[in-house]
Amino acid sequence: MLRTISQRLIACLVLAALYSTTPARADDIQLASAQMREDLVFLKEEWAPLDKSFSDEQRLEFDRLVDETMAATDQLAPQEFALAIMRAAAIARNGHTSANIDRFLGDDLPVRAWWFSDGLHIVKTHPEFARLLGARIDRIGSLTTADAQERIKPYLSGTDQRIRFLSPGYLVSPVVLKQIGAIDDTARVPLTLRLADGKTETVELQASGEGDPGDERKAGLNRGYSVLIPDDAEMPGRWPHLLDGVGDRSPLYSKRSDLQSRFLDGEKKVLYIRNDTVRSIDETPLVDKFAGLFHEKILPTQPRYIVVDLRLNNGGDFFNTILFSQALPRLVPGNGRVFVLMGRATFSAGLSTAAMLEGAGPDKVSLIGETMGDNARFWSEGERVPLPNSKIAVRYSPQFHDYETGCTELSSCYWATVAFGPRGISIAPETTIDVNFADYAAGRDPVLEAAVEQMKKD
Repeated sequence: MLRTISQRLIACLVLAALYSTTPARADDIQLASAQMREDLVFLKEEWAPLDKSFSDEQRLEFDRLVDETMAATDQLAPQEFALAIMRAAAIARNGHTSANIDRFLGDDLPVRAWWFSDGLHIVKTHPEFARLLGARIDRIGSLTTADAQERIKPYLSGTDQRIRFLSPGYLVSPVVLKQIGAIDDTARVPLTLRLADGKTETVELQASGEGDPGDERKAGLNRGYSVLIPDDAEMPGRWPHLLDGVGDRSPLYSKRSDLQSRFLDGEKKVLYIRNDTVRSIDETPLVDKFAGLFHEKILPTQPRYIVVDLRLNNGGDFFNTILFSQALPRLVPGNGRVFVLMGRATFSAGLSTAAMLEGAGPDKVSLIGETMGDNARFWSEGERVPLPNSKIAVRYSPQFHDYETGCTELSSCYWATVAFGPRGISIAPETTIDVNFADYAAGRDPVLEAAVEQMKKD
């Protein structure tokens, strides 16, 4: 049986590699009911046994949903089928067990938004709708934003914080909004807004065929958080951004990268390090970049305080940060401290990096910000497997990580966490801060400011 599964999986992976890099538009995708059923059989019989993240109860719920979908394939549009696959994978509530159905969703609305402590606000728009920048979205169609967030949860994989990170990217999809009952027709989407001037207005938006060039996925960078950062001024067709007119803004909102650093003071006693991804975005290996950081800035100047900003780090390969995270707390001066800034986008290898920093220097390391985008115990290390007909890529999770209790047995844990993972720590923030919209719009950074205030008290 294992041999048969392996052969079929290899065949599907080969098909995925041959699949066009420019797939058909969402409205043009055709799937016969027999093709849907074949995909569902593959999902249930061949993909599901590879994933270890489902509890027994969740496995039963997964089987029930797959069987219900199987019985309804004659009535399902391809988009509805894709969303059912997405919902089935999400039952595990494990962030790494997920289905990528982006090509089935078509064009988005011409606005991008982010959840702040005081609501969902528009931070970026197509040039035609720049007047909506800064508006708070109070209703999407017939639903309040809170209700829309609640209804979208079953389709998104992971913890509530992970869902809070992912959901703004789906709440601008008319296909998704129709699925959750916010709208009846995908042609126009009413948004009830509280505008920047305090007035309330309902606008009707259509999906935009002119994609945001800043949404383009580049190596190692996740577009989920890219909405927070203005694109380069010279980017062709760039969309206007709320922070375009803010000259003095937090280093968090500067250009996206893998690794960047700067001193926050003239005496070079406070070093700020921002790591957005645990992989290199160019030809230089990330481990070499960290080595350069040690040799060029940390060892020569021996800053007393080091801020490691992982708030936009959505993961990668945590082998790239093992040496950095285990060495850094041990190389600050005896009276020094390391402040790790984290948020809902901190996920996977980003979370592992934060945990390893804490584990290497629990008396010197402080965690500040939001709860991260996953629990300390999660499953990952799998591959994306495309379903035979729809080519929906579904990731399975076969290896267990535990960054609080700790992993000691190879029989139950991913080997690298047994070898390098911390034990007996907490990854909860010591100081919890959820940024409000006014602070963000002014370019302020209460999370970084909290770290600086703690330095002053030392």
